[in-house]
Amino acid sequence: MSEQVISSEQARLERGYRRILACYPRSFRRDNEGEILAVLLDTAEPGQVRVGLAEAWDLIRGGVRMRLWPAMPRPRAVRAAVTLMLAGAAAELAALLTVIATLGSVRAAVAARDTAAAHALLVHQVAVMVGAPVAVGLWLWLAWAIGRGEDWARLVSVACFLLMSLSVIGVLAQDAVAFAPASMIAAAVVWILGLSSVALIFTPAAGRYYRLRAVQQ
Repeated sequence: MSEQVISSEQARLERGYRRILACYPRSFRRDNEGEILAVLLDTAEPGQVRVGLAEAWDLIRGGVRMRLWPAMPRPRAVRAAVTLMLAGAAAELAALLTVIATLGSVRAAVAARDTAAAHALLVHQVAVMVGAPVAVGLWLWLAWAIGRGEDWARLVSVACFLLMSLSVIGVLAQDAVAFAPASMIAAAVVWILGLSSVALIFTPAAGRYYRLRAVQQ
């Protein structure tokens, strides 16, 4: 194989690596891209012109992780809080799917037993279907911010938890447990996850972490 063909193949492979490395932060690429490219090209298979799927996935995963999480190690309490917030997003989604799956049967059962409660049930179901997607987005956004060490995210988390608590109290006042027990169980799980995550991000270890992050920023 001629040197010109080898050079062309290497150039194609290098362009592929550069496109993938674009997912890394700019400051990291500025300091390390040349060295990383040299290693990747040196370890490539002879005649390789495309980045393999497994290799591309590893590089992309590293870039996404570097963009989402700071280089500074996070204490266990913060990591646990992020995990609980992601679980909260999943629980909100589960609550939404539960309401959608039981929409007709629950409404028919309540209307047959108590027509006055049917209106309260409808309000509850609409509130869940409208609010759950927003809540999922909030959980994910706060998990991202908390993991990055953004101190303001702790205050926003507290405010969201208080709003969640008021919402649960309002639903209980409408006797939603009687006509939508599955939905209320999901809401209780979400509330517990919210309480636990807020408690974790205000532990002493988490407080030191956020103070150090504020100094770095």
